[in-house]
Amino acid sequence: MTTHRFKTLLLAGVLAPATLLVTGCQTTSETRTIDATGPQALNTSNINSQDWANAADQLVGSLLSGGALDKAPVQPAVLAVDRIINNTQLNIDTDLLIKKIRVALSQTGKVAVTNTMGLGERAVVASEAAELDEMTTGKKAKVIVPNFTLYGKLIQQTDRSNGVTQNTYSFQMSLVNVKNGLTVWEDERQIAKQTKKSTVGW
Repeated sequence: MTTHRFKTLLLAGVLAPATLLVTGCQTTSETRTIDATGPQALNTSNINSQDWANAADQLVGSLLSGGALDKAPVQPAVLAVDRIINNTQLNIDTDLLIKKIRVALSQTGKVAVTNTMGLGERAVVASEAAELDEMTTGKKAKVIVPNFTLYGKLIQQTDRSNGVTQNTYSFQMSLVNVKNGLTVWEDERQIAKQTKKSTVGW
């Protein structure tokens, strides 16, 4: 056997097991579409989409059953949605909660959400649209003053005991009568998430 052929066989013998090892470790990923509020959604120690949806539904139900919106001088009641203050340790996109509440309230037909008196990007867009309408029609756009302002706060409390960490998130929402500044409805929902440390042996 020639030296060149021996080196070739030796190299093949070394590479073959390595190739099998790499091939055996390859994995494939599978993606599926699930209901974000359903039982298949991931449950983590932090707030997830299920928690947002459940909290929004419960708060909207409480607001509607409270009857404050029915006492507005006009129907549907005009509502401005203020920002939600995040006092948790998490980087939370509070627009997720606000959007769910806005959609849920709008679909009841009892609420007309105004974007001219709110805060943030939506208010700027509405203001520019009103200015454009005034320029094209020559008439000053009439701004409808909201009957109520809805605002909220997120609070987190962390407790630890015997290797278990519990994070309790409180969603506080309040409805204020713009005319007199009185709070006509408020409620909160709490979500407690527990995480237990575990040791996995190999």
